[in-house]
Formats: sequence, C-alpha cells, structure tokens
Amino acid sequence: MIKVLFVYRGYGEAGSNNVIDFQRLSLTQADVQVDTFAVKGGGLKNYIGAIFQLRSYLKKSRTYGIIHAHYSFSGFIAGLATRKPVVCSLMGSDVLKSGTLFRLITSFFYTFVWKATIVKSAEMQKLFPAALLIPNGVDFVNFRPVAKNEALKETGFLASDRNIIFVAEDPASVVKNLKLAKDAIELLADKKVKLQVISGKTFTALSFYFNAADVLLLTSLSEGSPNVIKEAMACNCPVVATDVGDVRKVIGDTAGCFITGFDAQDVAAKLKMALEFNKRTNGRDAIQSFDSRLVAEKIVATYKGLVITPLRFSA
Repeated sequence: MIKVLFVYRGYGEAGSNNVIDFQRLSLTQADVQVDTFAVKGGGLKNYIGAIFQLRSYLKKSRTYGIIHAHYSFSGFIAGLATRKPVVCSLMGSDVLKSGTLFRLITSFFYTFVWKATIVKSAEMQKLFPAALLIPNGVDFVNFRPVAKNEALKETGFLASDRNIIFVAEDPASVVKNLKLAKDAIELLADKKVKLQVISGKTFTALSFYFNAADVLLLTSLSEGSPNVIKEAMACNCPVVATDVGDVRKVIGDTAGCFITGFDAQDVAAKLKMALEFNKRTNGRDAIQSFDSRLVAEKIVATYKGLVITPLRFSA
C-alpha cells in the first residue's frame, strides 16, 4: 500500500479543507493510505514555521512514500522540508493571479524540486507544460439530486424565496469576488431573490444546499477547476459563473447554465435567465467524466510512477 502525506492550508480549529478532505477519501477508497499535515492560518510567518514543523514531523515518521502538497505555498514548504518525492497540486488562483516573482519561484520548484506537478485546467498547463492535467473529481454518491422540500428543510431556506447560493471556503477572499455577486443581486431589485453565502459546511450538508438552491453563482476572478461548479451540476442545479479555469468546458451546452462576464449588469442578466429557466438541469449527465473514482485512478498512477522505498530518503 502506498502511504501518502497531504500537506495543505487548513481552516478552522480542525484544520479542515473540503477539497482536500474529499480527495483524501477518494484515494483511501482506492487503497492508498493518506495522512494529513495542515498549515493552520496563512501569512508568511505561519508558512515559514510550518517548514520546521513538517521537517520534525517527518523525522518521527519515515514511512511516507509520497508527500502530496496542495496549493503552491504548501508545495514550497514540502520541497524545503524534505527530500522525499513531492507531488504538488496547483489549484488555480494560487498561480493564475500571482505576480512575476511568485511565478518565477513556482517555476523553480516545478522545474527543480517537485517530482510531479498537477494542474487543474488547460490554462494552467500553458504555464507549466510538463504538468499533469488532472481536474478535481466529484463524489456522485454524495452530490446527487434530492427532493427540494427535503433540501429546503435541511437548509432552512424559504420555498417562497428565489435562493441564489455563493459557496466558498473563504468568501472574503479577494479572488472569490463576492462584491460582484452582491452588486448583481441589487440590480435584480427583487425582494424574493436572496443571496445565500455558504461557507464551512460539510460535504453532506453542501449537497442539500445545491438541491435547495435555484441557482449557484460563482463570480471568481480566477480558478483552476472549481469543485462547486461540478458539485452543483451533479445535483442538477442551474449555474451562473464567470469564465474562469475550466468552467466553460465543464458547463458546455448544458441548458440552464450560463457563462457571464465581470460586469454586474451581465451577471444580473444571466441570473435572470437562470431563474426564468425555473427547473433542474441535466448537468449530472454532462459531467460523468469527472467521477471521483476516475480522478483517483489518475492520481494513484502518478504516485506509482514515483514511489521509491522510503528508507532511501532522509526527512
């Protein structure tokens, strides 16, 4: 069995991160042992401290064959803390909206330090041509259509409202562009239209929010392969999203799903179209290739190509 340590930015006291938690589960089901090392809190000081904490942790546990870092900063930490093979998943906004110096540093680690780099979209692969293009998968067992009345009960949304959900781990992040979402809702000038900002929910709970919602709205400035789009589509929820990452490709020609620009008037117009669609989509059928089991197989194949007896490496 391959033993992997995930290194990533965690949120809250538990150091959780829904994207990472789910990928861990899908790999565990593919017979990979995955442990976690969460960096709690952002900022340069925390990340520098994490280098030494990770180094100490690995000295106590030399059994990992692969260190899999998620997001660029976690990749830097892992690359500086250990000589074990490091796989780094670049997620999107961590490189697409970065400055020249940051990209140069990322390129250095991509070229000389990381044994494999995973990117989430073709746009990202243009920056890192030798990287593996493996978008995030979706759990079709958890994210599935359920009766709307059941979903409304679980979420507390009112059936009389038109509920537009904005889902983000950190809604205040500049890249998530919540202000644009709020401006578009104001332009609709409809008291029944409610913008519901959703954060910190479990996977099980999120499924109910997608099923209770009339529309999922994503206004991000940049993304790689945003999970919320695929999760919403797996629940047949209409979508309005900016043209970032692989969103246009994922949505395709799915009726009830719309691409918008970064102008509040355009976002409002697309939201109006989605609300007038007034039914569930066939999004689930359109994204079968993103089944988490298929994605896990690709990641496991990457691990197998890199695994060397861990004892040959020092921490």
